[in-house]
Amino acid sequence: MDGASTLPNRSEVGDRSFSPWIDRICLAIFVGVAVVSGPEIATYFEQWLGVTSMAVTVCGMVVIVPVLATSLGKFVVRMLL
Repeated sequence: MDGASTLPNRSEVGDRSFSPWIDRICLAIFVGVAVVSGPEIATYFEQWLGVTSMAVTVCGMVVIVPVLATSLGKFVVRMLL
């Protein structure tokens, strides 16, 4: 990797080129929160889904965590202007 270039679906922000580290840190934070809160969420859904509640929770987290991390990363980059 020669240097930090803009990420896909990102526009150039002024004269500055932002590193993908902001997105990586946001993703790590959201993954940590998902791992800690996953069992509690599965327990909540267990009354409706039964034994499949953990599988449904994991599948939901696999979809939701990257979307939220990308949204937060974009928000942070915009706020740094």
